[in-house]
Amino acid sequence: MTEGEAEGNVPRGAGERPTVLVTGATGFLGSHLATALVERGYRVRALSRRTSGLDALERLGVEVVRGDLADVRSLVRAASGVAVVFHAAGRVSDWGPRDTFLRANAEGTRNVVASCREAGVSRLVHLSSLTVLGLPRDGRVLSESTPTALPASGDFYTESKLEGERYVREAHGKGGLSTTVVRPGAIWGPGDPNVVPRIVRLLRRGAMPYVDGGRNLLGLSYVDNLVLGLVLAAETRAAAGQLYHVTDGEEITAHEAIDAIADALGVERPRVSLPRWAVLGAAALVEVLASTLRLRHPPPLTRYGVRFVSCHARYDLARARRELGYEPVVSFREGVERLFR
Repeated sequence: MTEGEAEGNVPRGAGERPTVLVTGATGFLGSHLATALVERGYRVRALSRRTSGLDALERLGVEVVRGDLADVRSLVRAASGVAVVFHAAGRVSDWGPRDTFLRANAEGTRNVVASCREAGVSRLVHLSSLTVLGLPRDGRVLSESTPTALPASGDFYTESKLEGERYVREAHGKGGLSTTVVRPGAIWGPGDPNVVPRIVRLLRRGAMPYVDGGRNLLGLSYVDNLVLGLVLAAETRAAAGQLYHVTDGEEITAHEAIDAIADALGVERPRVSLPRWAVLGAAALVEVLASTLRLRHPPPLTRYGVRFVSCHARYDLARARRELGYEPVVSFREGVERLFR
């Protein structure tokens, strides 16, 4: 196979499945992905920095290997003999020093790419983010052909994800490696540490407002839907060298999402709607206070968080549907029921 012909993929249907590596397998998305791959018949290897808390993976029959995104040699060892690498590890937060995001999401991804090439991996499926397209407010339709946007000042997460995606796309077809990029929206579902828990805490305190009435459409990716998209990206030959948007495929407003969570919790829906400019101003003050106090954990309100939850866009799934055969398997309503039943 020449460099321009890299099309590594794993077969669908019956037959012996190859060994795959999942980075970030001890995290929210990675654990769901590893479980689904085992159930699909793959031999799964998980990269982990931990030495404890691995019982769930080991009970599944997952082979756990020690390694770190900053250590290329450990990544090469983990990827040796592997057909596909699913790169789901990284730093997900709306707060923190720029260098921590770049180390995890940009430099870490560059190291994964280098290790895949050295280990002879056929396919790398990389988890990016829809935030690389910006956080528009006008309801525009965003597709895979939409140009990426410059991150807002201080948006180190998006900056690092954009850089990591660039490394992966530039690596396609080099050294026998084919790459596929998957961009999800806000990932939610059982085990979600970020998206729904924040809303739950505010609702229970009676402190959750709508922003500008909550009329904006959210880009959501229920974890089971995203896992399906990632697996299909590895199993589809036409996905080599491509990127795909993978969301829940429903037009859900922030107002509808907040109300559904409040109803599932049995608490009162918000009574207050605040203008976006006021919430952004409050977030800026909270960030100054958090920086002054040198808080180790993200503050309850950040400018990035406000921009994210007030983003208003529609994400085109036509390519994923056409080329991967992707269709969401869990609706928004069913996802909420699963979370709170």
